[in-house]
Amino acid sequence: MRVHKHSSGAAFIVMPVAMFCGACFADTSPAETDSFNDWLTQGTFSGELKTMTFLKEFSGTLPNKRTSSVGGDIQYRSAEAGGFSVGLGAYGAYNLGLNPSEKEKTEIYLPSDNTTVLGKAFLRYRGAGLDLQAGRVGLDTPFANEGEGWTMIPALYQGFGGSYALDKQGDLKLHAWRIYRFKPLSSDSFEKGDAGSPEIEDTSMPSVDSDGFTTLGVRYGQQWRTSAEAWYYNFDKRAQLGYGGVQLPLESLKMGNWTPYWGAQYLHEWDASDQAYPYNNIDTDLYSGRIGLRSRNHDIYFAATHVPSKQGAFLSGGFFAPYSYGIYDHTPLESGQPLVSMVTTNQPGNAFALRYAYHDEQYLGVFGVTRLELKDSTGIYYPLPAENINAAFMILGYNVTPRLHLEFEFDYVHSPSAVTGNYHAERLRLVYRFGAQMADDDY
Repeated sequence: MRVHKHSSGAAFIVMPVAMFCGACFADTSPAETDSFNDWLTQGTFSGELKTMTFLKEFSGTLPNKRTSSVGGDIQYRSAEAGGFSVGLGAYGAYNLGLNPSEKEKTEIYLPSDNTTVLGKAFLRYRGAGLDLQAGRVGLDTPFANEGEGWTMIPALYQGFGGSYALDKQGDLKLHAWRIYRFKPLSSDSFEKGDAGSPEIEDTSMPSVDSDGFTTLGVRYGQQWRTSAEAWYYNFDKRAQLGYGGVQLPLESLKMGNWTPYWGAQYLHEWDASDQAYPYNNIDTDLYSGRIGLRSRNHDIYFAATHVPSKQGAFLSGGFFAPYSYGIYDHTPLESGQPLVSMVTTNQPGNAFALRYAYHDEQYLGVFGVTRLELKDSTGIYYPLPAENINAAFMILGYNVTPRLHLEFEFDYVHSPSAVTGNYHAERLRLVYRFGAQMADDDY
């Protein structure tokens, strides 16, 4: 089912429920019931009202971009009966006539047109260590996820799967998903395709009309302590991907409230069966390591990544991920730099990053610099030359109230690309949550 309206009246679809949810604030989990009527009526409503604005200015040939959007989402979660529950989520984004009429002057991560979509509609079962879902869902996996936080409408998926807790504490979980359809960020429909790569012709990775993907993963994690995960993906008609990563604290070197830690990651991509053009001769390796120091409110680290060049391989051995939009904070390769979305990941080379983050119940601050030393790549349509790219960014967040969040981001990229040249980008985001409090991943 899909709902799509292009009218100013559609902007108010997500608004009225906020007025009637004052009594919903305290409920944090589905109630258990034996009655079918109660199963539905004892459910909870929640959601977000939000607005977001992107500005980007380039010194190259790419036109400057400006996009604003107002909207939000409404979520419904039924009570549980025998472990079963139902979830629905409707999303809307509306431009209110503020955006340029030329598509090339708008930012693809925000809908520039009025968009309404039933994004989540799933049946869920929880019990005996299982957490299973089927229908239209959000995902939390390294190379396919919602991209929540820097967009109005998340990337969503249609299929089935879930997790199984392998220990009583739930620290160790087995994950499995079979996905058939995908809804890109600004789209109002689920499609047999993928994200492709971001908007710059030099780095375009065409989407493929495929049967989705299958992924299996094992994830272990304890806050402030050891975390590790291993994943396998089969992206139909495109590639297979294996990934493993670990992060360990160095307790013996602890200094007061500060704990040093280190992490390492490895990724390999290879051919899938029945590959579609232009995917062929895929052979990518990625090696990454980091060292850092953290306390309860602070985290600082240095990370380095190496992708070796390989003659005759697809993209000369460059890394790509069909559902990750090439954005570094939504793959395990990097974190905290959402707007540097047009820096290519389709070339081998080296990446170096220095990050600092502060967070508490009211304030958020993230600061970082990145250097990419990219090597020659065959590209898709024509070769991509070696180049060095430097970038810096800042994210400032403030919880005005426990439910009202204000966030500003500034990025600057120094690039020799004739398409972008040097550019800067700003993002302003304001979010108000209403109704029952839920975990971030459930909105």
